[in-house]
Amino acid sequence: MLVPLKMKILNQVGTPASGVLFLFFLSIYAFTMSGRIFYGDEMEKYRVAQSIVDRGDLSFRPTQMRSWIGTDGRNYSAYELGQTVVQVPFYALGRIAQHLFPQPDVNLVTMLVVGLMNPILMALACLVLFRIGMTLGFRPWTSLLLTLAFGLGTVAWPYSRGFTREPLLTVLMLLTMYAVVRFSKTQDDRWLIAAGAAAGYLVFTKFIQGALVAVFVVYILIAILDNQRRLGAKPSRIFRAQVKGLVLFGVVALAFMAVQSLYAWLRFGTLCGGIAGSKSAPTSWISGVAAVTRPEQVAWRVLLSSEKSIFLYSPPVLLFFVSWFPWFRAKPKEALLCLGLVLVSVAGVLARFDGDGGSWWATRYLVQITPLLLIPSGVLLELAETRTRRFWTAIFALLVALGIVVSAVGAFTNDREYLDVTGNGTHLFGQVDYLRHGVFDSLLLYLSPVGWPFQVNPYAIVLLVAIVFFGTAIVGWLRRGFTPAAVSPRWALVSLVLLVELAGFGVWVVAPYAQVRAAQGNTRFVAANLLLSDGRKQEASALYLKAVDYGTFYTQQGVARIEELIPRARGEPILAADLIHQVEAAESARIEEDDETTISGHRSLRVSIPPGKDANANAMTDWIPVEPNTTYELSGWIKTVAVYGTSYAVVSLYEDDGAWKNSGKVDLVTTDETGGWSLFRRVITSKPTTRRFMVSAGLWNTYGTVWIDGVELARK
Repeated sequence: MLVPLKMKILNQVGTPASGVLFLFFLSIYAFTMSGRIFYGDEMEKYRVAQSIVDRGDLSFRPTQMRSWIGTDGRNYSAYELGQTVVQVPFYALGRIAQHLFPQPDVNLVTMLVVGLMNPILMALACLVLFRIGMTLGFRPWTSLLLTLAFGLGTVAWPYSRGFTREPLLTVLMLLTMYAVVRFSKTQDDRWLIAAGAAAGYLVFTKFIQGALVAVFVVYILIAILDNQRRLGAKPSRIFRAQVKGLVLFGVVALAFMAVQSLYAWLRFGTLCGGIAGSKSAPTSWISGVAAVTRPEQVAWRVLLSSEKSIFLYSPPVLLFFVSWFPWFRAKPKEALLCLGLVLVSVAGVLARFDGDGGSWWATRYLVQITPLLLIPSGVLLELAETRTRRFWTAIFALLVALGIVVSAVGAFTNDREYLDVTGNGTHLFGQVDYLRHGVFDSLLLYLSPVGWPFQVNPYAIVLLVAIVFFGTAIVGWLRRGFTPAAVSPRWALVSLVLLVELAGFGVWVVAPYAQVRAAQGNTRFVAANLLLSDGRKQEASALYLKAVDYGTFYTQQGVARIEELIPRARGEPILAADLIHQVEAAESARIEEDDETTISGHRSLRVSIPPGKDANANAMTDWIPVEPNTTYELSGWIKTVAVYGTSYAVVSLYEDDGAWKNSGKVDLVTTDETGGWSLFRRVITSKPTTRRFMVSAGLWNTYGTVWIDGVELARK
């Protein structure tokens, strides 16, 4: 009864199949999104989008990973502009959300909202793949199965959760393929213009994808040739038609390249700099990468290794080798287009020293060709002989089911966190082990060490209702033999559900984000307990530190465990009152003791400078007598909020001989941006002439707020 009821509702409101598919996948991907940026190149693109919206500028403050100084002495990203431009409207929406739901750091909210970009893009990729299947002549039922296999049973799902370029690249490549195939069937020049726009933006997003454009060009030329021959055209007319086709395809694509060149000129004074993390020319970058690549090693890892094999992480693509040849016999032109795109992409991966994707989940650089590896399987699902078709459908279903299990592991875990905790790149079996110990990463599901083990964010319920509602409708289509009705202009239900999901995201995730973060910290605290019970002290220690950083409700217990597992040398505590013995600060700065934000149980030192203008504010102890040629350990805890100026928050140690001679200084810890409580410790051996130390803490040439607590100086 449930399936017919949902179908009746969907038909009554005139919801097209495209809207149902989009909302189904978007709801799943929103359920597993991360909402945080964990890596440098992702941060660079985000910072440029932020600068464009906030300051109308292309430069940005340096990140911890990579940045390049431009011709004007300012800091610029060396990456292409494509993903940044797509992020701009999301960031602008995030600023509105920050106004409605203020947080201490604007980036906490804006990153959350920008985090919706990849779930939306990957849902769009699923929708385009469905339309491609229909255009290629597959039955709607078959196109739907291929789309479900891609969206849930491959690396598409895990890569929808983060900030990488892969979802955008996948959408653009599929849009280009859809447009050129539509042109081949209709000979409508508007499809060539659309294809050129998608292909141009593909290269605008990642320069190396330009190799794929050549494959699309060859397909266009063949499509024009076939059509003109059917019309009995002479060679001269065929040639003119092909030139016209290339012009229509290339004019928009070249426009994007012109913008990219202008972007390069504004940053580095060259028309071709700023590609893939380097301000050198693309040819220099490509030759440098090629010089250190090992194609045979990369091929082994991306094809056959247990850590990276595309067949392990996207099992349904195994049928590519069985299905391509019968597809080629039925649709040679499209089969060759698909094969050409796959081969060029794989060649590009083999030419990279990091082509296996490094520490990322599975084979990052093959995500965008995953749907191409699936498309030929449609032939097996439409075989004329019933028994054979049933056999291959069963195999297909089995591989998809396996893929869903594998992809769910990636969608609920964090490859960056796995790297931080273990020091190793992520892999399936390691993440399964971590899930078994409760190490999962979710905005909506949490573990608690007391009471009911699972806690669920109300927004998760909203998404689950949408998933079940639209998922049941899709199951009904599959059972009944899906034949989509004409697309209705009334998208009432689609718009309403989308509005409800966005509103729910704001109310239950953005507004209470501090509580969401603390609940995520609780999950890590529980996982650390489970790992510790198995004797895995090193990993448990790292997760306790992350739990405290996230602001878990069990911070004191977490700190106690950290002190047990990685004990500090015990010495004389340096309290906040000791640190404020002497202060040097700009007029706008505040240096004070704080009895609310503390980790030691005593008052912490709080140093703050209003946002917008760099300044200095430092608190210093009195001179502390020490012995020469002696080893000491200085340790403590530091926390920052919105330290976004030119420099950083810092804890430093000064030493001299007691007569202001033979002095020295070392920065024990420097940090910026926003971070929860983190432990710092440094072992220092005093000079032969040293007679005293002085500890300094505060903000150097920046703004924001820093807390220092639990500082101890111990002789070892």
